[in-house]
Amino acid sequence: MRNHPKTLKPLLFALAFLYLGSLQAQLSVLPNDTEELADDVLRRAEFAIPSAPAFFLVGVTPEMVLQPGTVQDFKVDWRIKNYTLAPDLAIEAQPIWAFMYDKKGLNAYRNATPFMKTLSTLSTSFATAKIDGINHMSYALKISLFRERDPLSDPELLQSMVDECDELQAPFKMQMDSIQAMLDTVRDRATRLMLKEQLFELKVQMKEVQSAQKSKLMEVQQQYLHDHWNQSALEIAFGRVYTYNNDWDTLNFQKAGFGIWVNGAKSIGYRAQVGGIIGLKRVGVNNDIRIGSNFRYGNHRFNFFTELVYEALKNYSGNGFSEEELLSSKFAQDLGNGWFQYEEGLEAISYWNTTFGGNFRLSNGIMLNFALRTRFNEKMQFQKFLPIANVTCLMR
Repeated sequence: MRNHPKTLKPLLFALAFLYLGSLQAQLSVLPNDTEELADDVLRRAEFAIPSAPAFFLVGVTPEMVLQPGTVQDFKVDWRIKNYTLAPDLAIEAQPIWAFMYDKKGLNAYRNATPFMKTLSTLSTSFATAKIDGINHMSYALKISLFRERDPLSDPELLQSMVDECDELQAPFKMQMDSIQAMLDTVRDRATRLMLKEQLFELKVQMKEVQSAQKSKLMEVQQQYLHDHWNQSALEIAFGRVYTYNNDWDTLNFQKAGFGIWVNGAKSIGYRAQVGGIIGLKRVGVNNDIRIGSNFRYGNHRFNFFTELVYEALKNYSGNGFSEEELLSSKFAQDLGNGWFQYEEGLEAISYWNTTFGGNFRLSNGIMLNFALRTRFNEKMQFQKFLPIANVTCLMR
């Protein structure tokens, strides 16, 4: 009986070594939590949350000069009508990004060619909206031709995040390296057990530092967005519009027309951005042209904008509806920009639009867009005043 403690002592040491070894093995096979944390923060780094192109195409967005922007998450836009959410909505997604890079991690995206990175910005959007008494449905494709910065692979941002993580982890890494060096030289079993316990505790503490790391990474991300929210960019988009009647006895679904436009922006310092757009809209046999510019001032959380847009419209009601227009009997003017087929005019009628509005991020994934638009004729005589507001939500 007196020999049992001596017999148990080596066994207890052996069990302790096995236990600590298994715990350390579990920690060693865990994924790189710091890298995953940084990637998660980067995925939420949008310079802007622009309106869906399909919504923009049918003319129910507050802005007439679309702000460039790339969003990887699935997005939904709602139109606010009579101070409530209307059934008008748009959805937008980036299929190439979703299928080729979203599930593989950001390293797959960073290793992609510039051409594939550009192709990954291709977005598809679908929208429905009731305009001037008629139901409209649209789809649009948009791609970014040029982006001054890309948060997902920007070396400056990535290095800032690495530096912040290293600063938090450095004290723990120094102690772990010191203990590991002692383990390589110490042969005493009790001392080695004590050192392994200390090493394991440090690894546990490093994992607990992740909450502090996320706060630091978010600070880096917010500073980056603050400094570059107004980045220079250039986009091109194309879309089609259909009108339909949802009466129970007939659908009366028809092609209304198509639109194509190029929009871009140039940064001015940290606070301002100048944008522009040129677009063509064809309805029936008539072509409408839009040229405009805007000025934004603020930051990535909240910014004001003012716009001046010129429209040359051949598709207008001066000569009445075309015989091809099936839904003319449902016409009830509100916004005044519905996609109806009118008789071909002799010459274009001109409009000037001035808009004052803003974007306000209610949270990282929810944006409120609002504007007050005034329309003038070619002689700068007042025609119409329109308040417009939409809500954009990222489905994270």
